[in-house]
Amino acid sequence: MSPVAMPPEDTAHLVGGIPLANLVRDFHRPMVNFARTMVDSAPVAEEAVQEAWVQVLQSSGSFEGRSSVGTWLFGIVKNTASRHRRHESRIRDHEVLSAAEADPLSGRMHPAGHPDAGHWSLPPSRRFLPEDRTVAQELIGYVRAALDALPERQRQLVILRDLVGTPAEGAAEILGLSAEGQRALLYRARGNLRNELEKWYRQ
Repeated sequence: MSPVAMPPEDTAHLVGGIPLANLVRDFHRPMVNFARTMVDSAPVAEEAVQEAWVQVLQSSGSFEGRSSVGTWLFGIVKNTASRHRRHESRIRDHEVLSAAEADPLSGRMHPAGHPDAGHWSLPPSRRFLPEDRTVAQELIGYVRAALDALPERQRQLVILRDLVGTPAEGAAEILGLSAEGQRALLYRARGNLRNELEKWYRQ
């Protein structure tokens, strides 16, 4: 896959006042990670992001600043990746926490009405600082595996919110979620990730 073709520096494109080269530097890898949640292989994800950058080059003048540049970029990636995926999938109700589903943090938080409602009743493990580089690398691999095991929409939201730092409103806009749906989906995704990581810590 060839690198993104950049314009000469003296005619550098600006998107929302930011040089395109800076956007590529800061967003390319997170955009590929996001696209990878929607397609079957890393090369297809790269291709989708390359297509997204071409669209950015062609439509940079149309960016009106009604959302952040990051939200705009990830919205474009979502569209290009959707065109590349082999099978369209619907947003499944079971991916958003519902009363019929098991809460991944059930029994870990004080319930509503308790003086400490919303806080841990059973705190997570304190062992969150790896002792050495080997353990750190092992943890990174385990986090990646746990993230890959999440349903698609949960994985996308964790990437946007926790890895890229997209605000809640922007992530909801990109994924087509309501504010409440975004909160519920993120709660479930983070709970599932925590449960997987605690399995690793107990080994």
